[in-house]
Amino acid sequence: MNVILIISDTFRYDHLGCYGNNWIKTPNLDSFAEKAVVFDRAYAASFPTVPHRHDLYTGRYTFVYSDWAPLPKNELVLAQMLRQSGCVTQLIVDTPHILKDGFNYDRGFDGWLWIRGQENDRYMTSPLKVEMPCNPSKLRNRERTVTQYLRNVSLRQRESDYFVAQTMTAAARWLELNYDQHEKFFLHVDTFDPHEPWDPPRWYVDMYDPGYEGEEVTYPVYGPCDYLSKDELNHCRALYAGEVTLVDRWIGMLLERIEDLGLLDDTAIIFTSDHGFYHGEHGLIGKSIIEPMAAGNFPLYEEVAHVPLIIYHPEIKGGRRCEALVQPQDITATILELLEARNPSNNSRIVAVMS
Repeated sequence: MNVILIISDTFRYDHLGCYGNNWIKTPNLDSFAEKAVVFDRAYAASFPTVPHRHDLYTGRYTFVYSDWAPLPKNELVLAQMLRQSGCVTQLIVDTPHILKDGFNYDRGFDGWLWIRGQENDRYMTSPLKVEMPCNPSKLRNRERTVTQYLRNVSLRQRESDYFVAQTMTAAARWLELNYDQHEKFFLHVDTFDPHEPWDPPRWYVDMYDPGYEGEEVTYPVYGPCDYLSKDELNHCRALYAGEVTLVDRWIGMLLERIEDLGLLDDTAIIFTSDHGFYHGEHGLIGKSIIEPMAAGNFPLYEEVAHVPLIIYHPEIKGGRRCEALVQPQDITATILELLEARNPSNNSRIVAVMS
């Protein structure tokens, strides 16, 4: 048995057709769901991006002793446990926060590849001046993040240059080279999209808000959304929806390659996210309060706390729903069980409730 884990950051569960959405195009993940088990009560635990991966890599509820911080050197992590069982492990990631500034989430993997340039990754130093997509006062971290991001993507020309496209293409290439080389493997593919900044190719945006001529608030200030006009807020939703469809398109490419390589007979595939995002619900935009002079937490309503979780297992009948309450720690234990590895601190698993 092999395992492929795909994490798409900030992907709202209710933006997938298989979770009831009827206005956003996600044909590939919806088709995947028909072959898999869809979990209707999957929820975040430690929050947000880095704490979630800390949970996933250790199988623990790490929020009780850790925050947004580098991976502790003294903790046994998933890749190490899998390697001890004879499993080859590979990380392919464009989510910057788990690798940059010494966060070391590549620890334990046999191989790892970082697709550079997402969000505030210190990658490009030119062009010196960039054009903001809207009034800068509406943008979060406009100097540190938005300016850096616009530099990072300044040479982008084609859809294949977008981060999720690069990441899924790299994962497909790794599988082409490795699918028949190892007794068993674990491939973790981690993409930051549809996390903001939202800037999918124009044709994806036009699917959801054609003819819009106002400002594009691609990286909104988190907090109450009353600084956005009705049209601007609606366009934020369209930008995010375009990102969702872009992510679906390129995950679909990877899923097709997995099938082409004959891996569906002996590979479990897990798709999930770490949390969602508010787009005006509860009068909020974002997932927490991050303003120039204030920071804090929003209540974790369903739009943020409820996450998608879809698991394909070649020996378990697909096209089913599961009502079990599950969190990232259960995913960790399930991966360990599937790959016949062991974590002394966690025995919870999902496979039993799927069967």
